[in-house]
Amino acid sequence: MRKKTAFLGILVSSALVLAGAASSAPAQEPARTVLYSLEPGETIMYAESLIALNAEAADVILVTTKSKDDQGPFFVFRAGTRKGPFKALKDAMAAAYDGRDQAPEKMGDCASYTPGPAPDDAQPTTVEEKGGQVVQFKGKTIGPHLMVFSTRVTPDGALAYLTASDKNKAWFECSDGRKVSFGGIPLDFKFSPDGKTAAVLVQGSLSMDDMEQLSKLPPEKMMAAYQAQDKKYLYRIDGNKFGPFDSFDSYSFWFPKTSNDLYFSVGDRIFQNGAPMMKAGSLDPCNFYPGADGKSYAIFDYSNITFNDGKKYPSPLDILVYPEKGKTVFKWIALENNKDLVVYQRTM
Repeated sequence: MRKKTAFLGILVSSALVLAGAASSAPAQEPARTVLYSLEPGETIMYAESLIALNAEAADVILVTTKSKDDQGPFFVFRAGTRKGPFKALKDAMAAAYDGRDQAPEKMGDCASYTPGPAPDDAQPTTVEEKGGQVVQFKGKTIGPHLMVFSTRVTPDGALAYLTASDKNKAWFECSDGRKVSFGGIPLDFKFSPDGKTAAVLVQGSLSMDDMEQLSKLPPEKMMAAYQAQDKKYLYRIDGNKFGPFDSFDSYSFWFPKTSNDLYFSVGDRIFQNGAPMMKAGSLDPCNFYPGADGKSYAIFDYSNITFNDGKKYPSPLDILVYPEKGKTVFKWIALENNKDLVVYQRTM
């Protein structure tokens, strides 16, 4: 059974500090709609309830109780109507979900972009050639390279990306002809929602040839070379390079669902396309929603959802962020003052 925390995502540190929170312009107040107000002593049974959002409306079915030990009496709120009391929970559940699935599991929304699968007819093929490998995609041949590490295609099937290595350098390439070379080992890559921007995570700066020559170095230089190989770098497909980073992994960089900007975190600082943007302690990319304008954003933890202008509101039980007429709509549902179930909507 679900718990309240299933709707909230991973905890963002309560020590969150927002850069540039103050704004000289008056902050826009969100639209606020109260869906339901709990009676004294009434609590929501979150595991048995459905609290979800879509762009048109809130989908809310509440199963509540006035008992601290969940022994009833039970009540049901659905389609704007409260029913009950019910002595047995099974009777309340039957009334709550009459004609639909009982308490369907809802995956928590994540602000970072995870691409879906590419069409079956748009899959790249890695072919062995004498002395190396090539990737074939939609009549194009990419390579040859000594070794192809990984390939991935955008969900619309338009573009393929790959990482590969030769003896003297490694590569991050796109089927449209863009490519960037570097030393080091490519570990992981990600691309943006429109498929046109991508970045690869690289460990170290030594090529395969360089690694073979390490044994010929004096011990102190060999040690320094191995230590330098532990550093991480980001290379964007347009050739921009970021780093070195001492502690940096796949979850440290991402593209959000709401824009095609590259974000990455180093320590407590968040960077947007390589430029410092803000400070945040223990940021979870799933809980960080930047707007398409590259300036506005919302970020939430267990206590609050906070916007870049400093405005704070109760933390969401569910959240939906989507573009509309060139702006970004932030819509969320929250329990305010442990009493009112409220839908908020703010456009930025």
